[in-house]
Amino acid sequence: MKHSPCHYFIPVICFATVACTASAPPYIGALSSWVNTENTVASSRLLSNISPAGASAGAVAAATSRSNPDYWYHWVRDAGITLREVSIWLNATSTTNNNHVTADVLNRKLEEYAEFSRYLQNTSSSSAYGLGTAKYQMDGSPFTGPWCMPQQDGPAMRAVSLIGYVHHLLANGKDVSIYYDGKQPTSSIVKTDLDYVAANWSTDNNNCDIWEEVRGTHFYTRMIQRRALIEGAQLATQLGDSAAGDRYSLQAEFISQNMSAAFWDAKLNHIRTTANRTGGLDYKTSNLDTQVLLAALHSGLDDGFYTVESDRMLTTVVKLVSVFKPLYGINGVSSATVNSAVMPVSLALGRYPEDKYDGYDSSGPGNPWSLITSGMAEYHYRLVETWNRRETITITPAVAGFLKQLTDDYSIYFRNQYAVDTTCNSSSAMFSEILYNVMVVGDMYMARVALHTDNGGQMYEEWNLDTGFGQGAVNLTWSYGAHTSAARHREAARCIVYSC
Repeated sequence: MKHSPCHYFIPVICFATVACTASAPPYIGALSSWVNTENTVASSRLLSNISPAGASAGAVAAATSRSNPDYWYHWVRDAGITLREVSIWLNATSTTNNNHVTADVLNRKLEEYAEFSRYLQNTSSSSAYGLGTAKYQMDGSPFTGPWCMPQQDGPAMRAVSLIGYVHHLLANGKDVSIYYDGKQPTSSIVKTDLDYVAANWSTDNNNCDIWEEVRGTHFYTRMIQRRALIEGAQLATQLGDSAAGDRYSLQAEFISQNMSAAFWDAKLNHIRTTANRTGGLDYKTSNLDTQVLLAALHSGLDDGFYTVESDRMLTTVVKLVSVFKPLYGINGVSSATVNSAVMPVSLALGRYPEDKYDGYDSSGPGNPWSLITSGMAEYHYRLVETWNRRETITITPAVAGFLKQLTDDYSIYFRNQYAVDTTCNSSSAMFSEILYNVMVVGDMYMARVALHTDNGGQMYEEWNLDTGFGQGAVNLTWSYGAHTSAARHREAARCIVYSC
């Protein structure tokens, strides 16, 4: 591998809205103001969907929408994603979080969620799918209608969300035996899920994906199972349960070995969403899906295994952006006014190119989604954080392809030359310019979300592909959590690229 300072100057004309110096773009203040205001709205509405009136304490409503569509249910996976976000807020500080919510409120929400989760575990035998039951009524009774089950990502995501909370409790000298008791058989919440994942991951080859449409072995499911077992092994060892820790670690390694061969499609040059498909929708033929992106965000462990900066993830993201570009009429809009400032906006992104679910039924065509577009903003911010932490960027073909797409799709030009098989260190001009431009594009995705969010901050599941107005489930909890997560990583990236 050749090493280069990567600071050769190429005379180019920069895109009018993108500065090529260390100074922030002129619209950055207006966008930051919107992000912070929406953060307050999103965190409040997310918390209000945990233990809402008319539901059991600890139940998490997927959305407030109760008809057309009816999302007034507790999905194990979605709830875990939500409470993982809450546990991150709580671990950020012992008194308040950046959304002005007191630690007491966050503790109470997590405690209620944990108790509700234990109730679901203890009554899971009443469902044909056991801990693989994905959907519950808001009183904790299993959903008994026709549905794509089992879904094996739920127990793993629930474990991940509560492991974060257990670390907070341990740091504050609290007893955690109701979460992890080190016994076999166990009655503790986290260990119940970890034991289930460790024992069943290799036999769950007919489970449903996160969109509840396809059966098989799924990338997202495997990624969150791997994370749960790795973090579970660390927790078990910390609490003196070394035998379980060794067992979890071994199963996590088996998952890693299985995934390396199962999901990469060298011919199509992207990560396959599903391997060994056994049923479900027959028109989802590309096997290209943004749930792969979400897997990197929810399950990445900074170990290079399908993380945001990994070559396979970068090439998959490039293909995802390319495939959605022509699908939605609103992608013809390239700028927006946010808080009286004109700024460039990115493409809007949906679930997968063949999608027919429009927020109400599957008569099609599918729409772009708020949570996915927020997720792509977060992806870019995390790239800034990761490359800054590494202090080097190796220009692999995947990195070069990603940077080229910034120019081709977003008119982001590079003054400094980059070449494949060179490595830029943190003192080089090229390194700084890459971080700057990736930050700019992350903000373009954030501006796209701002463009389609109601003036009062209300978020939907989807945006109409032609009008851009909210469509489908209103007050979708996942949409709010996706925004607060992206906003948190944006703040970290902003401090790296500009200043705090």
